[in-house]
Amino acid sequence: MTYTNRFVSFAKTTMIISASALLINACSDKDTSSAKTSNGKRTAFEVATDHALGSGDAPVTIVEYASVTCGHCANWHTSVWPDLKTKYVNTGKVRYIYREFPTGNVSLANVGHLLANCAGEDKFFGMIGVQMKRQAQILSSATVKDEYVALAKSAGMSEADFDACMSNQDQIDKLNAVADAGSNAGVTGTPTFFINGVKEQVFTIEDFDKVLEPILGITPSKTETKPVVEH
Repeated sequence: MTYTNRFVSFAKTTMIISASALLINACSDKDTSSAKTSNGKRTAFEVATDHALGSGDAPVTIVEYASVTCGHCANWHTSVWPDLKTKYVNTGKVRYIYREFPTGNVSLANVGHLLANCAGEDKFFGMIGVQMKRQAQILSSATVKDEYVALAKSAGMSEADFDACMSNQDQIDKLNAVADAGSNAGVTGTPTFFINGVKEQVFTIEDFDKVLEPILGITPSKTETKPVVEH
């Protein structure tokens, strides 16, 4: 399964959307950038083109295939990711990798992913994070290109830079390759997680705890049980 034709259709779509400059404070998602402590190292489960947060010496690598227009992804990124990041990524236990896999509104997913890549590696996770948080606003906008141009401007890009990004064949080819690799690895929907190379059915922080604690040698937290009252 390839995504090349979807990028072509997207490019045609976005270039005919009128712009009126609705500025959004985007790349202020400082919560994600603080975890980027790779020290130039990579784990055995990532490739050179990956976007990663956390220590390159982490014993666990979590790869997420996600889409910025996927409702389940937005829910995970706003409700689960902060806890996972605080508990495991910031503490050096987990290396987290985001891989682009367009689902939902595929054309706009390609827009968002291209924009995040063109914004630069230091702003990538901020761009992804704000798109997850404002997904409903972006997707329901009557002037959707304005939303993306505003995001681009908040990252220091101009509208001309945005337009150039949307037709950047190197970036398009890179995203196609990531999506194709995901499809070949068995990804059929988003979000999909691989933990140390193994596809896992996880979503809540409790799901991650159950998988990660044995790998990390952490004693599971005991759940307090209430005494049985006899009648």
